[in-house]
Amino acid sequence: MAAIETVVYALHLLFAGLWTGSVMYGAATLPGVANSVSVSVRDSLVSTLRNISRASAAVLLLTGGYMLTLAGYTEGNSLTGTGQGHLVLTMVVLWFALAGLVEVAGGKLEDGEDAAGLLYGAAIVAVLLLLDASALLTNAV
Repeated sequence: MAAIETVVYALHLLFAGLWTGSVMYGAATLPGVANSVSVSVRDSLVSTLRNISRASAAVLLLTGGYMLTLAGYTEGNSLTGTGQGHLVLTMVVLWFALAGLVEVAGGKLEDGEDAAGLLYGAAIVAVLLLLDASALLTNAV
């Protein structure tokens, strides 16, 4: 494996772990403390979660796109005609869902509203992303 491929895979895994971990941590802690801390602390927590989410989404889009070409999914109908391709497409859909849920939850928290349901939903999507990645990595389909 070339050095650039190693860096791309490492960045992808690092930011995937950072994103899913921060979302799950946020879902576990923010609903319980959002209304008991000052507005500045709450906004700082939400801002950090959103920044991690946005940076991770951007890095995963770039590295995932590169990995897509390395794995040969851009040739023929391997993206839409194989089980592995369907896992990749599912991952993209879940990726958009996770980014959207975090953004909407962040907006609600900044406004002082309850976002527990959105954060719990985001945590579930994060787990589904990890399961999808595991199936993709192990050629389970």
